[in-house]
Amino acid sequence: MTLRRLLSLLCLTVSATGLVGCGGDTLAFDPVANAATKTADSASARVAFEANMNIDGVGGMSFSGTGIFDGGSKSGALNMNFTLPPAVSAQLGADPKLEMIFDGSDGFVLYMRSTLFDKQLPAGSWVKMDLEKLADKAGVDLSAVMNANQADPSQTLAMLMASSDAHVVNYDRVRGVLTTHYALNVDLKRLAKENKALRESLEQLMDVAGVDSYPAEAWIDDKGNVRKIKIDMSFNSPAGGAFTMTMTEELYDFGVNATIQPPPASQVVDMSALLSHES
Repeated sequence: MTLRRLLSLLCLTVSATGLVGCGGDTLAFDPVANAATKTADSASARVAFEANMNIDGVGGMSFSGTGIFDGGSKSGALNMNFTLPPAVSAQLGADPKLEMIFDGSDGFVLYMRSTLFDKQLPAGSWVKMDLEKLADKAGVDLSAVMNANQADPSQTLAMLMASSDAHVVNYDRVRGVLTTHYALNVDLKRLAKENKALRESLEQLMDVAGVDSYPAEAWIDDKGNVRKIKIDMSFNSPAGGAFTMTMTEELYDFGVNATIQPPPASQVVDMSALLSHES
């Protein structure tokens, strides 16, 4: 697997965790959408997540991890563990780890460091990806599947802002906190209608993915914070072929002190230079 293909796959993985970004009071009358808006505006929180994915032509894979995000600076950091398809593991090694730093201070810049890159880069190097500028070179139309104004790791909150048909199914505890458990649909058509600024991007997403809604669940505490999210996706990936994913994310420790800095420039390799070498 070339570095171009590997980075493209990781781009898809990252974008799949946050297909749509939005702001304001879109659909704020919906209890789930209202809670998602409030939680996204929180100063900071920790996040834990896990997901299982299958991509036609690649196979099944899973990832899990923890992180922190800061809504004020629109930045975040993640540590992820991957379980890759056998054929990919044979090339790259079993159960790789990946570190990510998101910098949303100016656009959407992502830094990644992993043993996956050791064959192509000096050990310990960070790969810098400006997702707006490099989408075409990476072979993934990221502008069609994510909004660069939402740079925190829990972009799944933005999906809940397009909640429809939300209804209570239970009352559960999440990390010891009593929550109301909702089932809902993420309605992309509805969000596109309500949000003119994102209409074009959302229409591109629906065209690329071949779907306009998908099921989700949300757990909301008595303060109106989203404590847990579960989404189930099935669509055609931008690179072609079916893509399915089930992901669960928990948010906790709201208000935690979050100081997130990009890595030192001396440790950074720009992705555009890597892609130029492979062209």
